[in-house]
Amino acid sequence: MRLLPISMVQPGMRIGKSIVSEEGQTMLRYHSELTQPDIRKLKLMGYQHLFIEDERTEDIRIADALNEDTITAVRLHLMPAFQRLQQSGDWNSGDMRSLSKAALKSMELILDDLSEQYRHSPEEDTILLMHMNRSSLSVVDQLCRNALNVCVYATRIGLLEGYGQEQLYALGLGAMLHDIGNTQVSPKLLLKTGPLTPLEYEEIQKHTEYGYKIVKDAPGIPLLSAHCALQHHEKINGSGYPAGLTEAGIHPFAQWVGLLDAYDAMTNPRPYRPAFPPDHALENLFTRAGTLYDRDKVDFFRDKVAIYPVGLSVRLSTGQIGIVAKHNPGFKQRPVVRILTNEQGDDLSEPVELDLSRHLSIMIYRIGEDALVH
Repeated sequence: MRLLPISMVQPGMRIGKSIVSEEGQTMLRYHSELTQPDIRKLKLMGYQHLFIEDERTEDIRIADALNEDTITAVRLHLMPAFQRLQQSGDWNSGDMRSLSKAALKSMELILDDLSEQYRHSPEEDTILLMHMNRSSLSVVDQLCRNALNVCVYATRIGLLEGYGQEQLYALGLGAMLHDIGNTQVSPKLLLKTGPLTPLEYEEIQKHTEYGYKIVKDAPGIPLLSAHCALQHHEKINGSGYPAGLTEAGIHPFAQWVGLLDAYDAMTNPRPYRPAFPPDHALENLFTRAGTLYDRDKVDFFRDKVAIYPVGLSVRLSTGQIGIVAKHNPGFKQRPVVRILTNEQGDDLSEPVELDLSRHLSIMIYRIGEDALVH
């Protein structure tokens, strides 16, 4: 199958993966033939990409960073707890118990899922990106997605680093709850599309302190997780907030959460800008390594993350168009691409595979929908 921008999806194409609602209900089953009303409805619901069957790529297996059932279950736990905090404004013991229960159960599900993957392939050190093919519709929805994504990346890193259960929970929960303080910030401010005034920016910065107070009061959540909420916007050169700490004063887990949160924020759309392509976001982190982010952590993330997901459409510097067919374990930014067209854009009668790790002069020039447009 392949991952296709919904603007390129046509009636008659067949779904490569079942489409499941946020409530866990199957809307379109695997292999269903899409109709124009189906496509129109999915567009209105905010879907941006779909997994589509394609005989030229039918043998390409798209691995998930997290099982779809786990994603659905985690959302069903976190969304009500986040909404309750946002609506209450002034949290109480019931809110804290609700948040703790949801966070601990979600962490258990995520860790079980990732640990199972790790047990089956202990030699596999790739960090797969979370693929959210639907745009966020509310502040709580954005918070929940960001919480899930950053938690998955952080927990995967913890497993690769050989952390024990206690460390994995502290890091994973810190990543999951790092932005919980935004439930106490005005949604209008968080969704503002124009520039922030100094006073508005100051108000948004308070989410780190709100988050610390919430997480430290949540029963059963490690205090270190609360420090991740407090420190994830600190920078190693002292230019961050709320305290302007330098590297020695920022806990390594909070440094990880800040780096991963920045990457996830860049690769997802915001009210004031579109999403960055994954390679651009990684380059952005890399240029700031040693000033804003710890260089060793950026290097580790760069060496492990697969920024070009399997199934993604790509245009090469040669002009050829293809699909990412598989990752190269030792060279994750240079995948194997299945070429579908020649340099002039004509379909090949027989697709061929090109290993970019063996052809270093050939670059991925465009990705996704941009790759398919001349």
